[in-house]
Amino acid sequence: MSHNATSIDQHISSTRTVFDILWSCLFVIFACTWTVQHLNVPEQREGKDPGWRGDIKWGRKSVWESAKWMCITILAPEVLVTLNLGQLAQAWQAMPKLKQFAEEDNVPWTLTHSLFANMGGFVIRENAPERAVDYLHTRSKAGSEVMKEQQITPLAEAIQIDEVTSPSMQEQANQGRRTQLRLAKSTFLLANEILALREQGMITLPYITREEIMDKGKSDIFARILAICQTLWLVVQMIVRASRHLEVSQLEIGTAAFASCAVTVYALTWHKPKGVGVPWTICSYPGIIPKGFSTLNFESVYNKWWVLEILNPPPSGSRRRELRGSSIPNHHRYTGKSWDGEPWFADSYEVVGFVLSSTTFGAIHFAAVKSSFPSHIEWVLWYMASGICTGVSLLIISAFVVSALYAHLRYFLSPTANFEEHYVLVLRLTAIYSVFPLYIIARLFLIVELFRCLFFLPPSAFVATWVSSIPHVS
Repeated sequence: MSHNATSIDQHISSTRTVFDILWSCLFVIFACTWTVQHLNVPEQREGKDPGWRGDIKWGRKSVWESAKWMCITILAPEVLVTLNLGQLAQAWQAMPKLKQFAEEDNVPWTLTHSLFANMGGFVIRENAPERAVDYLHTRSKAGSEVMKEQQITPLAEAIQIDEVTSPSMQEQANQGRRTQLRLAKSTFLLANEILALREQGMITLPYITREEIMDKGKSDIFARILAICQTLWLVVQMIVRASRHLEVSQLEIGTAAFASCAVTVYALTWHKPKGVGVPWTICSYPGIIPKGFSTLNFESVYNKWWVLEILNPPPSGSRRRELRGSSIPNHHRYTGKSWDGEPWFADSYEVVGFVLSSTTFGAIHFAAVKSSFPSHIEWVLWYMASGICTGVSLLIISAFVVSALYAHLRYFLSPTANFEEHYVLVLRLTAIYSVFPLYIIARLFLIVELFRCLFFLPPSAFVATWVSSIPHVS
């Protein structure tokens, strides 16, 4: 008995399985999650924790930081859009003056330089070896001038010694000096901090080209192209299926929503290096950093509750950090400016980024209008959750705008009067705490429902189209 092999092949190629849908979507999610990560320069080891135990400890820290932000990206991709838009806006804000100083110093300076600075790419070192100091001073004339003003000579001020009268004391001093030199401290500088130091004439801008900065990163062009191609394949697949009135699974729709945020992050980080592990030293000192550096204060804040602070910014005077510090945290916020006592759009770029990304992310889930659900109640809950994800950000921004307009009105009517900040605070916190729990619950429901609906797909969901013949990961 003969069989028509051609008809069998055609029948097999015209279908797809649950695993085809699952793996193609998961690949888009994980590929985008991996390629959109542009983490800041990590804390530098600099001789700490020697030996294999130290290798394991620092390796574990690096893996944990990457894994943590991958989870955040998967669960809340709009967070990355918000952070990266704030970084881009802050870097762009400092660009005109930095480019002007770059022309004076005869060095290149681009948007990549500012983004590199804001991810902790530039540092000032203290207690550095003499050879490093000599090399770096050839690239930083202002640094050497500051050393002259502070009367610091190579290897003279690493340790203060009043009198050395015995060989044993001299030996101890040398040993202490060597210890400090091995543990050189790095002070990470943001773009606005570099600008402030340059305006004071304390440094010159570093000579490093854009190509050198990008070469320090570990951007995998192939992985990014692969992620983009797979995303385009998914979008075409959904369009073709919708045009033929075939079922589009909820997981495919949710993946498209995730990919929309990923593509936005690609655009925002186009000029930003990825995976930089070691910063670039602007200038170095054999002893402690001169007092002029450490006494400068900058408007900058480290706050792990940055989402709440975006919507309720603190007074301008409270946004201060000392120049000395560790690496720039990945949740670091780039603050705006507002006049004292008037909490206007100090962080408008971050607010806009959060509103647009969360609204778009939620709205795409409404595309499941013709999709099948296990039950009618789940269909209702899906649209309620999609509506919450879409509308929450609009509700929050409405409260933000109303309170800001109130602040403006009070300020212009009576600039010298005491501003009643508690009214604005109550309005904003009410909006935040009343809707954010709903937002989190809605997001969790959508994530669970994406995978649950895979087990209740109708027959039309397994009909393949010509798009399946295009090479892709499945």
